[in-house]
Amino acid sequence: MTSDNKDNKPVWFFHPPAYYSIRQWLQHYFGGLYNRVDDHHIFLLSGGLSFSLFVCVVPFVLVMFAVLGAILERSALENEITTIIGRIIPYETYSETIRQIIFDRVEEFRVYRKVAGIVGAAGLLFAASGLFSSMRTILNQVFASRVQKHMLVGKLRDFGMILLVMVYVVFSITVLPVLEILKDSASNVELLKFLELSALERLSFSVVSFALVFSVFFVLYYLVPYEKLQKRVVALSALWAAVLWEIAKQAFGYYITHMATIKAIYGTYVFLVIVAFWFYYSSVVFIVGAEIGQLFRERQRE
Repeated sequence: MTSDNKDNKPVWFFHPPAYYSIRQWLQHYFGGLYNRVDDHHIFLLSGGLSFSLFVCVVPFVLVMFAVLGAILERSALENEITTIIGRIIPYETYSETIRQIIFDRVEEFRVYRKVAGIVGAAGLLFAASGLFSSMRTILNQVFASRVQKHMLVGKLRDFGMILLVMVYVVFSITVLPVLEILKDSASNVELLKFLELSALERLSFSVVSFALVFSVFFVLYYLVPYEKLQKRVVALSALWAAVLWEIAKQAFGYYITHMATIKAIYGTYVFLVIVAFWFYYSSVVFIVGAEIGQLFRERQRE
């Protein structure tokens, strides 16, 4: 079949199959994501999820002090606190404020670590259970899950996720110091000379950091929803969430370092603003990653 144009060229000359495929792909993902922002109230749900994260911070800090204070000296404890805070708030300028506040109370927490541990554990069980319940409700809605389970089963799953979080913290406590020791020993051990290369070091830590973020999102998407999702759907969701999280970390870090006047506006409370923004954006990324995975599922079924 030919068109009615003057040159009598075939229709596919103007509209090749690849054009339709690309247009359908863009409409499905970008159009679908645009519609779901309103249909699933992504920004509203992100606000609730970020508040749940805030509620978990205080008991988590108490538990962290109780565990670390029992096994580490003050200097090592401060190093681990610096590492954990740097991972939660990836901006050196603004994480320094909250680090200083915590360091001023390190000795008090070491003395009263048993009480802090008990209070923190009880608070964390309550707060984290609410956090994972919120995550589960959101993911069940996003993935259109029809699976229903008893409330007790849901609570047991929440407590299991809390244990996974604690395992992740212990992993960070044990692995990161080992990496630091290897790096410090690079100048004395021939086999570790390659660790002295700053470019390789930065690349290695960037890869490890991205892998950790990806693994956290993967575990959340895989274990939190009631419905068992295909691993490639989970991997795609986790990949996009990790990429968006890393892009935002770099872009927002550049903004607050070079262009923002946020410190002049909020003064000493600027770290609260940074933490609030980062928790909120992380919540948005968490939901958007799940939405992309669901759009992928729907496209597979077509």
